[in-house]
Amino acid sequence: MLRWTVHLEGGPRRVNHAAVAVGHRVFSFGGYCSGEDYETLRQIDVHIFNAVSLRWTKLPPVRPTIRGQPPVVPYMRYGHSTVLIDDTVFLWGGRNDTEGACNVLYAFDVNTHKWSTPRVLGTIPGARDGHSACVLGKTMYIFGGYEQLADCFSNDIHKLDTSTMTWTLICTKGNPARWRDFHSATMLGSHMYVFGGRADRFGPFHSNNEIYCNRIRVFDTRTEAWLDCPATPVLPEGRRSHSAFGYNGELYIFGGYNARLNRHFHDLWKFNPVSFTWKKIEPKGKGPCPRRRQCCCIVGDKIVLFGGTSPSPEEGLGDEFDLIDHSDLHILDFSPSLKTLCKLAVIQYNLDQSCLPHDIRWELNAMTTNSNINTSNVSFEELLELQSQVGTKTYKQLVAGSSTKKQGSRPPVQNACVADKHRPLEMSAKVRVPFLRQVVPISKKVARDPRFDDLSGEYNPEVFDKTYQFLNDIRAKEKQLVKKQLKKHRSGEKHEKLQQLLQRMEQQEMAQQERKRQQELHLALKQERRAQAQQGHRPYFLKKSEQRQLVLAEKFKELKRSKKLDSFLSRKRRRNAGKDRRHLPVNKD
Repeated sequence: MLRWTVHLEGGPRRVNHAAVAVGHRVFSFGGYCSGEDYETLRQIDVHIFNAVSLRWTKLPPVRPTIRGQPPVVPYMRYGHSTVLIDDTVFLWGGRNDTEGACNVLYAFDVNTHKWSTPRVLGTIPGARDGHSACVLGKTMYIFGGYEQLADCFSNDIHKLDTSTMTWTLICTKGNPARWRDFHSATMLGSHMYVFGGRADRFGPFHSNNEIYCNRIRVFDTRTEAWLDCPATPVLPEGRRSHSAFGYNGELYIFGGYNARLNRHFHDLWKFNPVSFTWKKIEPKGKGPCPRRRQCCCIVGDKIVLFGGTSPSPEEGLGDEFDLIDHSDLHILDFSPSLKTLCKLAVIQYNLDQSCLPHDIRWELNAMTTNSNINTSNVSFEELLELQSQVGTKTYKQLVAGSSTKKQGSRPPVQNACVADKHRPLEMSAKVRVPFLRQVVPISKKVARDPRFDDLSGEYNPEVFDKTYQFLNDIRAKEKQLVKKQLKKHRSGEKHEKLQQLLQRMEQQEMAQQERKRQQELHLALKQERRAQAQQGHRPYFLKKSEQRQLVLAEKFKELKRSKKLDSFLSRKRRRNAGKDRRHLPVNKD
């Protein structure tokens, strides 16, 4: 009997973060939060949730061991992945608005809380975000994501053998899954189950024609082959940025978002890999609101879900701007005990707790009191940064806890002196800020990911040229007008200016024709690569040196066609000879 048992606020406000469960603790790494500074490079933050005390703590920033040398810590990022192998958390991928995507492997020791960068061998995957990661034994599998260098979706599978720290690109067999990002991959036995994610209708390249597949794809790690899956009668809606986890040999998914439907989900589905069927689950209790980009971790028989983002109740700002980032936490209990059900009844009906044992009252208080991030190990600079982000009022509630008493009144000084009359006198140089003051808002530049920004539109060179074709007619009329004026002024300063203007207009016209020719060549190559990708070939991207060779080959053909090749080569030889002559030794006599 599934039941939502706990709902607490006051945790880290994070979106697109990554987390792992270690015993009764949940480690959360990085993530994104609206309003925070992601242009300044800073260390990734680590929050720890204790599933027994139901409280959050934040690890202090890592100090450099050698003065002047920065510590080995990953920078703040989102869209990354983390897996747990033994006592080590391996963090890979993700992106930042300043540094972009990353493909460096980081290792975090859960006992000493120290970071390191293991030396890896083999074929390292390209930097990306929105990929998935799962573990089988001591091997980590990476699938999909959006590659930054290739600027396209991926459907490659890489594996990292942590015993030898060697990366391997798997040459899969069978019909592979589509190129996608922000999907989920869950390991059940020796099979990896891939669900959801965002793909493009025309292949690996992003063209704002998104599709959301709602069918399960299965990859067998033993044979390294994609399996043919039978059709299922009932299917959940396709989605991305959802959560997936395995429990008792079955797959569960929760939440997510579908841009074509413009809909957020908060439904829970169960997939049975034996019968290959889906079933919608309706847990009891009050569950989370519709959301995406949250984290789910299994702690015993409980699912800890926290963070994510949801649409704002105020409409009118659009999908990507009209969102609220969450700092709440929910616990889903697969098999709640009689003790847990009794505690829920006491909370629901507000029963008297004075006759209950002390440990029961402590647990009831933990289940009903919002969490405050423990900042005892945080430096003074971190506290100031937290205060500037959330505001003074919220900061005091986070540090000192929410209180129903009015905090405006200060206790008398003589009462404080009675406690310790020998204490030093506390003096302050702060000047009271006037009630009415002028606040000047500062507009801050927000760097956004163009894949999630619908306001930029899609640039199509052909449509652009057709739309602004009338400018070419205007330029032709201006050119004719300049020629007429040039005939009237045969000499003088006016003649020289008109001659320079006409020459510049002709150069601009030639440059426009050359640019149009390059666009046509680039479009032809792009269409050829897309056709090859649709036929199953792996996408291949030309290097800059190869692109320059193609340009030179086209230039050679054009000179040969216009019979100007000999004159061009002779001028080139004379120019090169003049350059060589400058480097010859000069006779000083």
